[in-house]
Amino acid sequence: MPDVAVFDHLLVAAMLVVDPLVGAWAYRRLVARVRAGDAEAKAGAYRMTLSIQWTQTIALVAIWWTLSRPASALGLALPIGGKLAAGAIITALAMGFLYYQWRAVVTLEATKLDQLRAQMSAFANLLPRTDREVSLWRGVSLTAGICEEIWYRGFLIWYLTAFFGEWPAVLIGAAMFGLVHLYQGAAGMVKTGITGLLMGIVYVTTDSLLWPVILHVALDLHGGAVARYVARLTPSSHPEQAAPIR
Repeated sequence: MPDVAVFDHLLVAAMLVVDPLVGAWAYRRLVARVRAGDAEAKAGAYRMTLSIQWTQTIALVAIWWTLSRPASALGLALPIGGKLAAGAIITALAMGFLYYQWRAVVTLEATKLDQLRAQMSAFANLLPRTDREVSLWRGVSLTAGICEEIWYRGFLIWYLTAFFGEWPAVLIGAAMFGLVHLYQGAAGMVKTGITGLLMGIVYVTTDSLLWPVILHVALDLHGGAVARYVARLTPSSHPEQAAPIR
């Protein structure tokens, strides 16, 4: 059983209560700035995310090392043997699915693109549009892929396993991952919860965060790319008529 300390209880409490509330507050603030015409709103929010997530994660890993806890318990180990092959196959299939989705988006008819744009409008204030925002979004995607997997798969599943067992820990951790996306509303929480569940399954199956990190980064990059593509098109226009947004 993991040697859980008071420090760990405090971290999980913060993940359960503080993170969802702060995330919701930050998102409302971002939306207000974007609607007020602040051209730096998204870039500023992305930079803040980079700073906070890396600071928190570096601190966690440093404390983990100071407490002489094994890196493998945090998921920081490379898969070997059959687990390496299983993770590679799962990741390759997921990448293929994302590519299929991308090809489906870029070949949509104008009316279907309008429908997709309407579906994404709820989070238009969060997703990148300009070249600069897209560049920062790539950094955010890489950061979220690494940092969130260390926190919500590596650390959280390690912690929850001490009290509930491994597979219940995966389920509870996925629910908490959905909760931290409170700002996305009920549908967004369910979607991210399911994503967290899938990532957790891959993690405990392969005993490594390598594949969940790769998949998480790919999902976020894919979402940003789709958002940018849709934003480049005026309503009811065809892809050939798209004009880049600077």
